[in-house]
Amino acid sequence: MNLYYISKLIIICLCLNILIGSLFTLAQSELAYNSTYLPDEVVFHENFDPPGEPEPKTTSGAGSRDIQRCGQDEAPIKPLMPRSNFGLTFEEHPSVFMSLRKTSAKRVVLALRDKTGKYYERAFLPIPTNQQIVSFKLPTEKSPLRIGKNYQWSLVVVCGNKVEPDDPIFSGWLQRVARTPQMDKELVNKPPIWQAKWYGERGYWYEMLMAIEEAKKTQPNNVQLNILLQKFWQSMDLNI
Repeated sequence: MNLYYISKLIIICLCLNILIGSLFTLAQSELAYNSTYLPDEVVFHENFDPPGEPEPKTTSGAGSRDIQRCGQDEAPIKPLMPRSNFGLTFEEHPSVFMSLRKTSAKRVVLALRDKTGKYYERAFLPIPTNQQIVSFKLPTEKSPLRIGKNYQWSLVVVCGNKVEPDDPIFSGWLQRVARTPQMDKELVNKPPIWQAKWYGERGYWYEMLMAIEEAKKTQPNNVQLNILLQKFWQSMDLNI
């Protein structure tokens, strides 16, 4: 066998090895993150040190655990927040999630204050209809949150035509954190429920809820996913 054929054979063998290796890696990736393969649990870790300003000394939210609603025949309105009432986010305009199963209210007022208590931004927002869990975020033309700074959000559910002192009000705390290329690398190609697990383990409450909602949209009839999420809500003392 001359040198030409030996070289050609070596090249073919190398190509086959590369192809087999690629297929094996792809198969592993599909197995690990297939949408039908769920994590054992989704847990939110609250004992973390924020990368920017330290966690506020007092983070209790107005109405965060009280039963509030617009009418006695309506379902209680609940903010979806951890027990500490504080979480991290990557978003310039993060979403605040509420449980609004049945309400006559048509809109809310969402406002953010800085740590001095000064208003940062606020806006009137419509309440989406026919949804148990709804999210609210400030319009993109509003000022983005600054990285490393703590903010207190407050949300007033407007029961009538205008804001009244006895309207249900809720509040929580957040801090915006810079997103890094390493974080993007760890999240790439992961299905939403695995992203939720990743966010929860690192204290990113607001992104975790967005990923949970995305997982429910992509697999609305997945019984095991619904059981997994029910266990998560119960672990956070939230009956959803």
